[in-house]
Amino acid sequence: MIESPTSPAAPGVIQGRRVRLRPVQDADAPHIHRWMNHPEVWRYMDYELPVSLADVREDIERSRSEGQPFVILLGERPIGRIGLNRFRRRDRICSLYMFIGEPDCWGRGHARDAAMTLIGYAFDRVDLSRIELWTLADNTRALGTYQKCGFVPEATLPERSFKEGRWVDHVVMSVTREGFERSLEAWNDGSERRVRRES
Repeated sequence: MIESPTSPAAPGVIQGRRVRLRPVQDADAPHIHRWMNHPEVWRYMDYELPVSLADVREDIERSRSEGQPFVILLGERPIGRIGLNRFRRRDRICSLYMFIGEPDCWGRGHARDAAMTLIGYAFDRVDLSRIELWTLADNTRALGTYQKCGFVPEATLPERSFKEGRWVDHVVMSVTREGFERSLEAWNDGSERRVRRES
């Protein structure tokens, strides 16, 4: 499968409900370096080795050339990273990656806000048909967030990462424009909260 060597032109700042997505800047490298080396982020993003500041700077340049990288802002505070890459122009498909790097921002809905914002941009402005990703099968928080954004599991790849003396599967997921629109409608009308209260 041939992938396009270039991605669509990066936009400016994208406004979400509470967060904003700003294109990654060189000055973000120290934040990203700290986030990527946090034990929980490092573990669930499946990095193999500790990351140096030079590694991060190289990664920023690579992410710009291969896709659209953003920093997640809460107010003016950088709290995480999100982006699109692996664009396949013919098939109108790309991949998404994301993490919230600040521990005090975990579990507050910021990841969902950021993902919904970028997915909406991707379907509306980049005219994609599908967005895909993978995550560790034991990353239940990420799986739940992605499912709320309309992603559905497509495959489980057994024993792909060796963690803490055992094998961990990978889960491959994707979302279509229609699946995203259903999740957006549920988010907007509060039907998810009603279901939780009634259950």
